[in-house]
Parts: sequence; C-alpha cells; structure tokens
Amino acid sequence: MAWFHSNTLFVSASLFCLPVLVLCAVLCLPLLTFIILGLYFFAWVTYYFMAQTDAEFNLPYNPTRVIKINIATFSIIFGWVTYLPIIVSYLYWRYWELGTRRFKEIVSVDIPYSEHSKLDVYHPTKKTLHGSPIIIFVYGGAWSSGSKLIYTTLANTLRELGYVVVVPDYRKYPQVKIEGMYQDIRDAIKWTHRHAADINGDPELIFIMGHSAGAQLTAQVVLSDIIEQAKYNESIQSRESPYVSQKHDPSMKMQGNEGHMISDSNQHQPRDFLPLVEGILLFSGIYDIGAHLVHETSRGVEKVSAMSRAMGSSTEGYLKNSPLHLIEKNEKLFSDSDDLLDLWPRILLLHGQKDGTVGMDQSANMFNTLGKLFSSERRQELDVRMRLYKRMAHEEPVISLMLNKFAKKNDQNLLLKDIQEFIDLPQDES
Repeated sequence: MAWFHSNTLFVSASLFCLPVLVLCAVLCLPLLTFIILGLYFFAWVTYYFMAQTDAEFNLPYNPTRVIKINIATFSIIFGWVTYLPIIVSYLYWRYWELGTRRFKEIVSVDIPYSEHSKLDVYHPTKKTLHGSPIIIFVYGGAWSSGSKLIYTTLANTLRELGYVVVVPDYRKYPQVKIEGMYQDIRDAIKWTHRHAADINGDPELIFIMGHSAGAQLTAQVVLSDIIEQAKYNESIQSRESPYVSQKHDPSMKMQGNEGHMISDSNQHQPRDFLPLVEGILLFSGIYDIGAHLVHETSRGVEKVSAMSRAMGSSTEGYLKNSPLHLIEKNEKLFSDSDDLLDLWPRILLLHGQKDGTVGMDQSANMFNTLGKLFSSERRQELDVRMRLYKRMAHEEPVISLMLNKFAKKNDQNLLLKDIQEFIDLPQDES
C-alpha cells in the first residue's frame, strides 16, 4: 500500500504517457499549422478586398485580430447559408406562383430617378381615391453593399398591406462617399413625391423605412433637412407668410384638381428642401458613428468596415454624420421652435435585443435624447416610439418581412402589427 502513497505511480504514469503525448503533438502539428495558416489566409483575403481603399496597404498579424476577423467573416457566410430558405421561397413565389406577367403588373422595375440610380415601385392591388400611403425602403449594407433585388419579397409583404412601396438603389462606397449617398436618398424622396399621383400614392403620406446603414441615411437626410427648414423659416421674420407644412396647418390647404391637397406656399418655396415626410421607421440603426466605431473596434472589424472611410476617416466626419449629434447641437431649436415642431416627422425606432452588429443602445440613446430635447409639453404634440424585440438579432427585422415558406410568421406578424399601427394612425384619426 505504501507504493500507492508515494510518487512512484505518478512518475510511472508520466513516463508512460509522455511518449504518447509527444506522438500526438507531432501528429497534430501539421493540422494545427494548417488551421493557423488558414485563419491568417482568410483574414488577409478579407483585408485585401475590403480594407485597402482610401487606406495604406495593411494586413492583420495580431492573432487576436485574425481570430476576430474570421469570426465576423464566417458569421456572414453562415448568414448566407441561413438565407437559402428565403432564396428558395423567392424563386418559387416569383417564377411558380406569380409568373412574369403577374410580376410586371404589381412591380415597375428599374425606373431612373436620377442620372445615377434606379428604383422599383410595388403597386397595391386595391387602389384608393386619394392614393395609398407610400413607403420608401432604404436598405442597409454597411454603406458599401446591397441591392433592391434582395428586398423584393419584403416590399411585396408591405404591398400586400395596401401600401405603395418604393425601393431605390443608391450609390455606395467606394463609388461615392456619404454625401453622394445622401444625394441619392434625397433624389429618391423627391421623385416619389413628384410622381405620387402616377403611382397612386398619397403625397401627404410618405414614410421612409431604413435598416442599419439605411436607417442612418434616412435619419440624417430627413432630420437635417427639417432642421435646416426650421432655421430658414426663423431667419426670415419679415416674411408675411413663412413656409408652414400644408399637412399640419389646415388653413394652408387647398383642394387640387385631382383631389390632392396643394399650397401656394409650397410652390414658391425658395430653398431646395425636401417635401414633407409623414414618418420615418428606423430598424437597427446607427445614430452615433463614433460610438459605433468603438463597437466595431471591439469586434476587430473597423478596418474592413466601410463606415469610417465613407465618413471621411475623421472625428469631424463621425460627428457630422451622426443623427444623434445633429439633434444635440440644435438643442435650442428643439426647445422653442414652432416651425420645427410643425415639420417634425413621426418616428418609430425598432431594434432587436440580440443585435451584436449594432448595439440596441444606439436606438435607446436616440429615443432618450429626443425625449430630453423636447419639453414635456411639446412632446405631447409628437409621436416618437421605440419597440424592442427579444428574439431578434441585427438582420431579423428585415428578414422577418421577407417571404419564407419554411418558417413560422410569429416575428413577421409582430412587426407588421407595429408597422400598421404606426402608418395607419393618420387615417384612423381623420
């Protein structure tokens, strides 16, 4: 028994196992080397294709960064695999259920809205006397990718609810930087308002829905334009009839020849402002570029993400293109401008609580900041909402609205309920 209470057993076992461990290490060394080289290869390929424009040539060598890049890359690839049921559902719906002739009846494709870009228009089956509400959908894609074709069934889901849906393509980085994207979104909004009657839409009920980078573009374009309008109106105190929204001031309304409300003040608006937008729906959006850059850095993807370069790669550019900073720096306007209150759109912020790509604190901070800037009395005249979804990650708010014949529609029904309650409110109140 003394033998068992000594170190002899341990030494004997070690002498026996050591050769086995060495043999395993030798046999596994090629595999381990292959895995390490593979990780560096995928990270370097990712950097080569995604991190070299407007930057000095650089490759990651730090093992931690290499691992993070691979995690991000393979999560995207895995995401593509999970989209297969959606792709199959689209093909079945598009070519088997619908067919080319019927598809052309409900969708007008590739309509030029500027010299650079085109859009698609989805027409609801039921036409109304004064036109249906219009939703302009601005897709995301990290300011560098995306196509209106991807969102065909999403747009059709909204079309089936009775909305006219406009899905524009817009220029992206590296073709243009952020100002070029803003211009395309502005052009798409103007085209939609100008052709509202042609597409059986109501020019007084234009909503803009944006996801991820599309939410940032939507918020920045619409809110900056409204703030500039309010500043302009306040700068011309001597003007007898300053510009006021025809929709929010009934005394400015006149009946047009085709049943639409028009206003002489709109016709003589001296600045190139956007037509009034009824509401914006912001899904999984980025509203503080600097804070999101910190988040991207923690994930190890700030070099391959186009965000920083599209914004000019400077702190000034991050602040300039942050909707959160835009409203904070105009705090005084929010506290006392009646013009701003009159022009301000209704806002619905939506975010998934499982979103690891864009933290839900982005939406929460935007919502809370708006609540602080408007006084309690002025908040009574606004409609700003936020919805958080427990089961949703970053892409789910848009994926849930796409056709998927292999999945339940629980999330879709929840989303559509919130969307319909938000958009249909003006009609319910009238």
